[in-house]
Amino acid sequence: MMARQSGFALLIVLWTIGFLALLGTQLVAAGRSDTRLAENLKQEAVLRAAADGAVARVMFGMQAAHDPGFRAGAGERSIRIGGTPVLVRIEAESDRINLNTASLALLRALVIETGAPPAQADRLAAAILDWRTSGAKARPGGAKAPEYRAAGLPFGPPGTPFQSVEELADVLGMTPVLFERLAPHLTVLTDSDPDMTTRDPIVALALTDAAGVAEDALTARESAEDIVRISVTALGRDAARYSEEVVAAADFQTGTPRVNILLRQRVTRAANGTRIAGAF
Repeated sequence: MMARQSGFALLIVLWTIGFLALLGTQLVAAGRSDTRLAENLKQEAVLRAAADGAVARVMFGMQAAHDPGFRAGAGERSIRIGGTPVLVRIEAESDRINLNTASLALLRALVIETGAPPAQADRLAAAILDWRTSGAKARPGGAKAPEYRAAGLPFGPPGTPFQSVEELADVLGMTPVLFERLAPHLTVLTDSDPDMTTRDPIVALALTDAAGVAEDALTARESAEDIVRISVTALGRDAARYSEEVVAAADFQTGTPRVNILLRQRVTRAANGTRIAGAF
């Protein structure tokens, strides 16, 4: 009897030791996971601060120091903010085509230059104009509310100007691949179309294709105020990175230079490589 009780007690002790060992392993694993999460959050904060610092550095370089390395079209360069390397690119927003002012012919030409066949370009350009203009009747090949309903979509064109380039993704006929190709050549932040001095080769080809069409007014925007798009990517450990874009209206030709932020957004990549931009 005593032997049975001793054996049972030993079994309880062994079971308790095993349970405590398992519990300890779980606690250690959870602690390591929490430590990694804290380190990742810390690194993201550092990278974001470096990206913000790079934007400020660019604006200072353009506004106060007149650094030739900080000018639109100068190409990508690397700078260091603290101990963090940051890739910087500056583009003139006026090199892009404005979704709200471009004509049918110019939009069609841009869609074709980004790889779509002419028939698809015809429909999409018409749908873009139908999206931004009022009225219930679709233009030939275009799309208003009935066409969106027929496609099974729970929304239709608002009949108002585009508020962002990302809104283009909702236009009937747009595909994720085509949007990815079009977005880098479009804007809603300028007040007219670009001209042939654009540094965007795709836009230049679209302008050439659309030239001579009567409804096109391909004139340059004449203003002392330049709108620039500043793209920065802060590089961290283990391939970590943080990217953002800032679009700013910068007047550097007056006695008191000034900068007005028009757009600030974080840029990420989905698993399939698709670019995702979100304002914050």
